[in-house]
Amino acid sequence: MERKHEITEKQLDFLENFIDKKYSSTNEESRIELIDHLISDFEATTENGNLSQYLSNEIEFIRRFMRTRVKLLKANYDRDVWQEYFTFFTSIKRIPVTLFCFFCIYFLSQNLNDKFSYLGFFFSVMVVYLYTLIAQPSNLPKKIKKLTEIQLLGKGITMGIPYIMCMIVLFSEIRTVLLESRIFFTFYWFFAFSLSVAVIIIMNQKKNIIIRKYKHLLN
Repeated sequence: MERKHEITEKQLDFLENFIDKKYSSTNEESRIELIDHLISDFEATTENGNLSQYLSNEIEFIRRFMRTRVKLLKANYDRDVWQEYFTFFTSIKRIPVTLFCFFCIYFLSQNLNDKFSYLGFFFSVMVVYLYTLIAQPSNLPKKIKKLTEIQLLGKGITMGIPYIMCMIVLFSEIRTVLLESRIFFTFYWFFAFSLSVAVIIIMNQKKNIIIRKYKHLLN
């Protein structure tokens, strides 16, 4: 689109400060993309060069933009967890570990009684789930802690699946049905546990990436 007005340095500073104050938790990529879009649209559509009025009219768009980016971050997070999970069965280096874990769970589910099989499943999965809660970075500056990327660590649909699987087994009727077939229970247990491990791996990877990306805020 042809520019009707060229944004000034003062207006650019105002725009950046406006986004930083209103949406301080957004990630750097989304912030840059939003500011670039607003600058282009403002320069192409403004009639009087009033940036404050323009931003007032675009508030709903900005909110939708940010909500969409948060959903995208969650979707990418879940996608990465599933990709990590499938490497347990496709990576030559990981297949032996995967088989070892599976046979350990198989041995326990076949040789323990109903009570201890259930408790072994519940605590092995819940310990991993609790780790994702307590392993959140706590010694970071507030600017980093407020980032959506940090707040999403250890969360999402994928982490909810093992948790729900644990909660389901709390119902005695369902627990009885699950334990009637030890082979099925073995796969049930293994899936919940291995998916939880995939969540932890991705959580730590993303945490390190975020800290490196925003290293300048740690000084």
